[in-house]
Amino acid sequence: MEDNSFYRRNLPHLQPQGGTFFITFRLSGSIPISVIKHLQEEHREIMKAIEAERREKDGVRYLDLPVEMQEIRKSIYHNQKLEEEWQYFERYDDFLEKNLNEPHWLKQPDIAQLVAGSLHHWADRYYQLWAFCIMSNHVHLLLTQMEDTPILWKILQSAKKFSGIQANRILGRSGPFWEKESYDHLVRDSIHYQKNEFERILWYILNNPVKAGLVANWQDWEWSYCHPELLELVK
Repeated sequence: MEDNSFYRRNLPHLQPQGGTFFITFRLSGSIPISVIKHLQEEHREIMKAIEAERREKDGVRYLDLPVEMQEIRKSIYHNQKLEEEWQYFERYDDFLEKNLNEPHWLKQPDIAQLVAGSLHHWADRYYQLWAFCIMSNHVHLLLTQMEDTPILWKILQSAKKFSGIQANRILGRSGPFWEKESYDHLVRDSIHYQKNEFERILWYILNNPVKAGLVANWQDWEWSYCHPELLELVK
């Protein structure tokens, strides 16, 4: 059976069915291509440096270690890469928030409501919706895909197409509304990983408007959502 969990556009995407994902999609043109290329190149160089360090330290000595120690060594470098993936996203997201690049169509309440309604529409059909935050030029989303549903990128494509068409009608414009490619991160919690990724991402999403100085408490942002089951985690 063909494995459709991996695909590539400008970046590789690992999207196994049943996975939990942190997703960011943004308005078309909200980050200049030159900035995206710079961030990607910086990320590649850091990942290469982590891998070079692993190879230099492991060498033949790695093979002489007991199996348990080999697994711990693997875990250390794996978690370094996970941390760099997170730092890469934060550099990407900081640019969105600090540079205030147009367009800012999501500031319009009718469009923000449209996007929120679209995210809820697909919930419980294709995914469990844990949290989202709609900012002026991008959206953060945390979900768990349900089993026996289309691959995640197709679900996102449908949701973005619908909201994009409707938003363009409200704006009286034509052309791309969303950037084609979304940022998606498969949430992995590891026994050796120092931080609970799910909770870290949940807090990150809900605190986005607080970090941007728009509200004092995440509950005050009209365009944030947290699943009732998770409210105890974010009190």
